[in-house]
Order: sequence, then structure tokens, then C-alpha cells
Amino acid sequence: MLLVIVSVVAQLLAHSPPYSLFQKASVGHTIPRETHVLGVPYYVDRTFKEAYRGTSLQELEQAIEKDYIDYIQTSCWKEKQQKADLSNLARLYRDERLKEKAESLKMEHCEKLAQIVAMQQGG
Repeated sequence: MLLVIVSVVAQLLAHSPPYSLFQKASVGHTIPRETHVLGVPYYVDRTFKEAYRGTSLQELEQAIEKDYIDYIQTSCWKEKQQKADLSNLARLYRDERLKEKAESLKMEHCEKLAQIVAMQQGG
């Protein structure tokens, strides 16, 4: 019984994050913004401007940029895996169509990651 009460209280006290990397109308994150340093797009609710200013906004934007980079890195890894898997299948089955598909796969997240790295290195 105590475990149930603690669980319910924890759910009541849990706040949704103040932002989302994707538009989420279900939690009110519909207002688009961008971080000042890397220009990372994110979404907030209508009360955001009152709650985050100055240092608190800068700290939050650093967290947003870290989350975004983590997301981009994970997505890039998935793209690389997908391309490698297709290439391996193409070699295994000697399938030219699969080989072409692997070679033409867009690596959008990897390209974005390269752009971010270049920005951070000042180039």
C-alpha cells in the first residue's frame, strides 16, 4: 500500500520538461524557439517566457543543445548501421539493387552532426 501511495505522489510531483525537441501539442509544447548558440529548434508552452530568462534560459539552452546532439548522434549511428546492413546484404546476395540503395541512402543526421562539430570547432 505504501508503495502505491509513493508511486501516486511521485506521478503528481513529476513535471513535464519545459521543452521538447519536437512539437508536442499533448503537453502544450507548440511554440517554436531556437537556442542562441547552435540554433537548435525546440518547442515550449505559453508560460515559458515568464519562467526562463537570463542565466536560467542559458542553462536550459545548454541542456537542450546537449539533448539535441545526443539525439543526432544516436540517429547518425542508426543511419550508419542501416547503410552497413544494406551493404552487407548486397555483398552476401550479390544484389546490385541493394548495393545502389545502400550507396544512395541519405545520411541526414550524420551530415547535421558534422555541421554541429564544425560550428563547435569554429569553422
